[in-house]
Amino acid sequence: MKKKLLSLVVCATMALATSAFAAVTLTRLGEHPFSPAMTSEAGLRTMVKEHRADIQTGLATAGYPELYADFMAQFPTAKIEFIKVAPGERFGWMLFRKKPASPVAVVKDVTWGGAAAFDAFSFSIDKGGLRYEFIVPAICGNLSLKKISKVTESVVPAVSINRDPVCKMTLLSNTVFKCGQVIVADVSRSTDPDGSIAQVVFKLLDASNQVVAQKIDTEAPFIQEFTIPCEPYSSQYSVNAVVIDNQGAQSNPADCNQTLTVAQAQRKGGPVVDVGLAHQFDPASYVFARVGYEVPLVENLYAMGLVGGFARIDGHDGGSAFTADALLNYYITEKMFVGAGVGLWAGEDDKIDLIVNAGYLIYEIPGKMKTSLFVEGRSATDDLIGEDSRLGAGLRFQF
Repeated sequence: MKKKLLSLVVCATMALATSAFAAVTLTRLGEHPFSPAMTSEAGLRTMVKEHRADIQTGLATAGYPELYADFMAQFPTAKIEFIKVAPGERFGWMLFRKKPASPVAVVKDVTWGGAAAFDAFSFSIDKGGLRYEFIVPAICGNLSLKKISKVTESVVPAVSINRDPVCKMTLLSNTVFKCGQVIVADVSRSTDPDGSIAQVVFKLLDASNQVVAQKIDTEAPFIQEFTIPCEPYSSQYSVNAVVIDNQGAQSNPADCNQTLTVAQAQRKGGPVVDVGLAHQFDPASYVFARVGYEVPLVENLYAMGLVGGFARIDGHDGGSAFTADALLNYYITEKMFVGAGVGLWAGEDDKIDLIVNAGYLIYEIPGKMKTSLFVEGRSATDDLIGEDSRLGAGLRFQF
């Protein structure tokens, strides 16, 4: 009798143990809800926030206490999907309550055996290289573990960023620049931090930033020459270099850009035409015209030869005359000059005159023509302050 009783107790204990750990097939939902039914993603997020203590208890009961911190940290930004769970789908475990006031419980190895699919929310939490996929039935809020998988890390190809080369330029020339001068641009000290220099584009630009000359160098040491033009004249030029590396990246144009201030070159000389009016102290007035040629001697000093005539237009003393003059003019600035010389006055009385003049440039077409306003005094060498002395003013055209 005692043996039969012992056998019954053992069988009963085994039966209870088998019932506790056996697979569970659910055919209905909502009988033991974790929370009221939810109709939106916002409702799910509110449920998780309000039941965080129950979720912590449930995860610990299910055997995943270490997952709670990551769950609560990632859930607010986790991507939530609304899905259908078909009959036959299985879950690792599901949280539930037997009664609304009952503690959280866990049922494991759950299979949905209902007649139709049910609506649920789906999201994932990552921890330690594993991805935990959860579902929450919308009708009851019972948090369930769907599956655990390894996180597949997408291999992002390394992006190679080609850094720009750095240009360094030195101009090998004097500090004072003149037209006709050769400028040597040296960019041999330029560097490329992650490659090599393939070519350098050199440019000579005028004051309006127009390209006067361009050279492309594809071989080290990357040194080029430019000649500053004399015609047309420009008071300012700039030398620019851009370094291009073997992958096409370019240096900043501002890195190698140097402005040159060019002194105006001494004119080569050319034809000269003077026209004007003169007044003689012994009252008489003249209109005069002269033509000639100007040649440079040294810097800012020019010699000029002129022939022409003075025609009397008013007065009685002193008649018209033919003149032949030789002058030296010195340019104090680019626009102002003073000069002196001698001249032949061939009229009623032939005389040799002493001539002084001064002028100022009032108009210029660079490289073509200059127009200056000048004043001039001339007097016979044997009577410097006499009645035959003349003062005049006129325009000088230099071509």
